[in-house]
Amino acid sequence: MEKSVYSQDQHKTGETCSKLPTVTKTPERILAERKKNIAAAIEHITSNIMPDGYVRAATDYTWYKLMWFRDSSMISSSLSQSAASINRLGDKELMPFAEKARAGALRILSRQWGLIERNRETLRSTASMSLEDFELKKLKNHIPARIDGNGRLANMEIDGRQINDLAESENPNSWLKQFDSVPLVLHATSEFLKAFGVEFLPASLVESIRSNIGVLADYIINIYKCPCADVWEQNPHMLHSYDIGAAYAGLNSILYLSSELGADIAADKISKEIYGSTGLINFMNEFFVKDGILRKYREEFGSDVSENPKVDAAAYLLFALFDPEYALVSENVYLKTMEALKDNHIFRSKDGKRVYESAFPKRYEGDRYFGGSGWILLAAAEAYLNAKNGDSSKAEYILESIEKLIPESGFSLPEQEPMDEELLNPLREGENDAMGKKPAMDLIWSAAEYIRAATAHMESIAIEVPEQKRLVRR
Repeated sequence: MEKSVYSQDQHKTGETCSKLPTVTKTPERILAERKKNIAAAIEHITSNIMPDGYVRAATDYTWYKLMWFRDSSMISSSLSQSAASINRLGDKELMPFAEKARAGALRILSRQWGLIERNRETLRSTASMSLEDFELKKLKNHIPARIDGNGRLANMEIDGRQINDLAESENPNSWLKQFDSVPLVLHATSEFLKAFGVEFLPASLVESIRSNIGVLADYIINIYKCPCADVWEQNPHMLHSYDIGAAYAGLNSILYLSSELGADIAADKISKEIYGSTGLINFMNEFFVKDGILRKYREEFGSDVSENPKVDAAAYLLFALFDPEYALVSENVYLKTMEALKDNHIFRSKDGKRVYESAFPKRYEGDRYFGGSGWILLAAAEAYLNAKNGDSSKAEYILESIEKLIPESGFSLPEQEPMDEELLNPLREGENDAMGKKPAMDLIWSAAEYIRAATAHMESIAIEVPEQKRLVRR
């Protein structure tokens, strides 16, 4: 493999790095290598999806060797979208992997809808609770973010370490209470349907979707103004712009699914909750936009958003997946937020003398997790945005940077970019005791966001789409 443009040697130069990397390979060679990487990534992702749809968040990091609802939904939607891009391209080399992607996405969805079915009465009950009801805030009244092989809170030993998520059940501020879980299942299901059509959904799954989306609509409407832990499992006492975006995506997915599958839901009520004068869109813009920029979080009651001015790179996911049409926030807010996020790519040495610009953004200013280095999946989400918005050179730059992290044999992508310790924030005591100072090196979500971005980029720069039989509807 070629040496990364973000190497330890480059960090030691003491110079600011802000230029796009020089491309020395021919476009043909880049494309050929990228197609191999896409194929290897899909093979790797789908091989880690069990026959029953269970997929561990990572293969090499103790705390991630369980299934996350969010990660698995993102993996499923990425597989569907990537397969759709491959089939629209009609790429003969990648077509077999489009079928593998479809099958993997469906396995995940089948498992998730089974868990929703099992928890339907809990969700129905939670949907009727008042925001002032303390029970609403307890983890036990929601689907937990992380589950074991039985679909329940884990209480088990992994790699000699005891994991007891069951102890979180009564906790009103649990890090496992994350409100993107249900919306992202709906979003992933919509992406599968858009990519493949209802004929690829088993009749039993269609019936499960039809019978449950009304309950899920009531649930999302009732809880999106309730505090929860964010996408990074932090700040459980806060409201988060990312989660409002997920709720928006979930409700819109319900409208789409009900239309496509003939489900009987209160569509007018959902539309009013999204677009009405006191609805979700107004809530997002009133509570989370400050000076034209989408902010990270705010307290449930009190505190102006200006008191919490951070910008979170989770906005890349929000804009890429939840609000591609700028309906939730305006295009101007999108542009100003993207401009503000440039600071998330800047890393400084502890003495302040060296500045380093990375393709991989930190989550937010002051992040300390594994020193606060840049995240691969967030960079991939940005590349996907660039590809969709016609900035092919920036998308190419990010994708090449990601590809330099792929090992010579096999396929894996880390959670974060390995960096010079002098450029990182001090580590919290005990923060990284499971893996030393190395983050997860095989995060399946990172691989999923890579293929989503890489196939979208291939599609965006394609000059001609050959006419041939496709698995995906055009």
